[in-house]
Amino acid sequence: MNTYIFYTNEGYTAAPNGEELENLQVLGFEKGFTKEEALSNLYTNNEWIKTTGFSEPEIKCYAISKQ
Repeated sequence: MNTYIFYTNEGYTAAPNGEELENLQVLGFEKGFTKEEALSNLYTNNEWIKTTGFSEPEIKCYAISKQ
C-alpha cells in the first residue's frame, strides 16, 4: 500500500503576525493501493475538506512512499 500527501493551492493561511498568505496547504496524508483509493480515504477520514469548499480538481497528490 502506498502513502500519499494531498495538497491544494486554494484558500489562504495566516502568518504568525496575522497577515494572509497565498501558499500550498496540506490537506492530509492517506494510504491506498492507488491515488484514487487514497483520495477516497482522505474524504472519508476528513469530511471538512468537502464541507469547507475545497474542490476535487484542485487537490493534488504525490506518492511519498510506495510498497
